[in-house]
Amino acid sequence: MDDQRGSRSAPFYAVPSRRLVSVEHPAIIRNVDKAIETLQGNRGIKAILDPQPGKEGNPANLVLRPEDAMARSVQSTIVQSNNVLLKITVPKRTGRRRKIGSNEPFTDAPESEASKLPSRRTAKDLLRSLSDNPSKYQIEPVGRVERTHVFRGIPDFVYSTTASPFTNRFRDQILPFDFDKMKQFDIDMSKGATTNADIIPPPSFSHGDVPFHYMLDPLHPKTNSDHQATNLTRSYRQNPTVKQAIGRSGELETVNTQTASKILTHLVAYDIPEVPSQPRANMLPISALDAGMLRTIANLNALYEKQPAWTRRGLRNNLKSDEDRLNLRYAIPYVGYIFRSGPWRDAIIKLGVDPRTSPEYRYYQTFMFRLLAREAELARDGGGGRRHNVPRPSDQRVIEEEGFTGPSTGHIFTGKQPFAQDGRIWMVGDIEDPQLKAELFPPDAGPGFLRSECDVVTDGWFGNGTLAKAKAVMRHKIQALMEGREPDDQDYVRVLRLPAHARSEADFPLFTLDPEIATPKEITLATEIRAIIRSSPVWRNLTANAGLVRREIGEGRGKVKGKMALKGKGVEPEPEPEAEAEKIVEESEGEEEEIQRREMLAAQVADAVAARDADEADEDDEDESDDMDEDEDE
Repeated sequence: MDDQRGSRSAPFYAVPSRRLVSVEHPAIIRNVDKAIETLQGNRGIKAILDPQPGKEGNPANLVLRPEDAMARSVQSTIVQSNNVLLKITVPKRTGRRRKIGSNEPFTDAPESEASKLPSRRTAKDLLRSLSDNPSKYQIEPVGRVERTHVFRGIPDFVYSTTASPFTNRFRDQILPFDFDKMKQFDIDMSKGATTNADIIPPPSFSHGDVPFHYMLDPLHPKTNSDHQATNLTRSYRQNPTVKQAIGRSGELETVNTQTASKILTHLVAYDIPEVPSQPRANMLPISALDAGMLRTIANLNALYEKQPAWTRRGLRNNLKSDEDRLNLRYAIPYVGYIFRSGPWRDAIIKLGVDPRTSPEYRYYQTFMFRLLAREAELARDGGGGRRHNVPRPSDQRVIEEEGFTGPSTGHIFTGKQPFAQDGRIWMVGDIEDPQLKAELFPPDAGPGFLRSECDVVTDGWFGNGTLAKAKAVMRHKIQALMEGREPDDQDYVRVLRLPAHARSEADFPLFTLDPEIATPKEITLATEIRAIIRSSPVWRNLTANAGLVRREIGEGRGKVKGKMALKGKGVEPEPEPEAEAEKIVEESEGEEEEIQRREMLAAQVADAVAARDADEADEDDEDESDDMDEDEDE
């Protein structure tokens, strides 16, 4: 170490290739064996060290009462890290002491102190040893720490079951997993009320594991009538977001300023007689809006001059500024309305435009698919639990070429990579896949290709066979793109030759393929197409199908069972709601309220974690120094 300290540069150490995992145990470790037992012993340690393929690691399960097999564990959070574990050897204290700054000889410790077992040295003592012995310690890198397990949750409530006969028998006869003991377990099946009923506690009491920040005031002295300080007390503060204001009745009211504001978008049923043409009457007048909101509304009106309907993702991708994206959810009620279900489900349509009146509006019908989300959940037309009109990484442009300044194209389905996974709704007009586009808009379409009357429940202006084929093929292509491969158009040529219309069960032989010629994938697709046609509420109510509707294996609500369906189970066509269940009972867009509620909850959780992690520790200097002569590994 002297040679190293004499150099003008810091010493270099080679880090071994050993990869380590760090666990930040919330308890003060005095017994390492018991600490390992709280992590479920060697079995739990092995699960932490050996993650499953494709996963970044298995969370650690901390059991604060390992002797109780029914105790609920606390799960860790895995944090990616890039740290190095160091083994530092510092001199070991001998117990002899002398005053700081003096040259007096060291004196031995009293016999009463010398007979005591040495306690584990604290981090404060070790740092003091390093500063007092700058040339007597050694450093050795042990390995690289790539993952750290931290425990940020609070443990669940504990209910004592020592007096419960059922729980004791369950613990003794079932939990050991011994077959002979299991055969002895019996449940009293006698009927009638009994005295001293054995109430079994639930498996968990609290569904939340993040402590709530109660906003405690700091300690302050409490004074008596003589203005003398008696003791220190701590009081609770009112939530700073709760204010008092005078309401419409003139009385003082308590208002929470963080309450999610209602978005008064028109949400209408598929069979509404007349579509809305004006914003809701109880909304703030446009003249009273701020300049930023007026600019957003003007930009939306310019987009609606290009086409009368958009998906929310399409609007967001065509807005140029972050301010417009932030204002989008509040500006939509002033320019458009939304169908709750039907062919134009969740499309944002310009006020006063009724797409059910003309086949020209078939371009704006929507396809919705259930995607196998990368995150916990996907919103209907945006990813994650955050508000999906706020800029986020998934909003980055699909085309990353240098100098590209056009709008993002993530809402357009091309059937090729890269595939934007930030939504699950596509408009028919936004499908640029050549094969699907030729199926939906054939250049040689005959007079019977489109419907003469709009099917307002499911199919719109297209034939049920056309939409079923397009949805089934698009679902398989999405699944392939999500798996990182591009689909082969040749796999879908034969199924796209099926008819465009099915008017009764008698037409279904035309929607089957010869198993001697077709591949198993094509047969599976044909089965899905028949299932999609049958899933329509209109189809089930047709008198021509009375007594003929049957459920084949793998058919029903767009799902396919069996081995052939395993590859496509990540993406499914979204089923249409039942026709008779449409009623307007909400004044605001439920989807938007749910997204904002999740965002507020996430913010509260983040504040609670930050408040709890704040560490206020004061360090006091030692008055005496220790004589060091032996080495100790820490």
